[in-house]
Amino acid sequence: MSELTPEIPLSQICEKNKIKTLPKTTKSRLVLLLGMLENWKKNRVSSIEISTLLSCKDSLVRYDLSFLEVPAGAKNGYDVQSLKQGIRKALGSEGCIQKKCCVVGLGRLGAALLDDGIFEGSDFKICAGFDSSVNRVELLRSSFELYPASRIESVCQQQKIQYAFLCCPNAEVEKMVQRLVNAGIKGIVNYTTAVFPVPPTVKVQNVSPITALMNM
Repeated sequence: MSELTPEIPLSQICEKNKIKTLPKTTKSRLVLLLGMLENWKKNRVSSIEISTLLSCKDSLVRYDLSFLEVPAGAKNGYDVQSLKQGIRKALGSEGCIQKKCCVVGLGRLGAALLDDGIFEGSDFKICAGFDSSVNRVELLRSSFELYPASRIESVCQQQKIQYAFLCCPNAEVEKMVQRLVNAGIKGIVNYTTAVFPVPPTVKVQNVSPITALMNM
């Protein structure tokens, strides 16, 4: 008679697949909550306080937090440090090396991202900037290297850059996106108003100020 394989606890199975099974809307709210908790002054926070700040129902907050490995909130709420740790774990960022990013398009909007201090304490780090204008690349200064757009593929692959902020003029979007796809980029934060197709392996977040205002 062969030995029975020990039963694997459901919690362990879920843990391995948590980032895949986390609902998209829950993930979005947890990202906002993590940012909120970074500036939270008290040691504990209640689901009612969270629901007020995130403008959603208290029951929805409890649903989102049920995906985390944290003790259920008592009358005095959740421990903030445990909650932050649980969110990072659910998002797959706990203990991870900082994810490398680049900026494509160094006009006014892209140049604002050259101050990489805005990413301090996060799981992300900007490592390179690209622009179609060689003069702009030579004139701008940053704490990381700036390159002509023609080097997107080689630099991103060499530095293992995973994400890109797309800030170029709409007329250049198609060409820049194709370069990013060729470079193996996993995700694009689109600050332009252009809409473009990408392979299933590439995720896109459209965050153009104009698009955001129209969606309100």
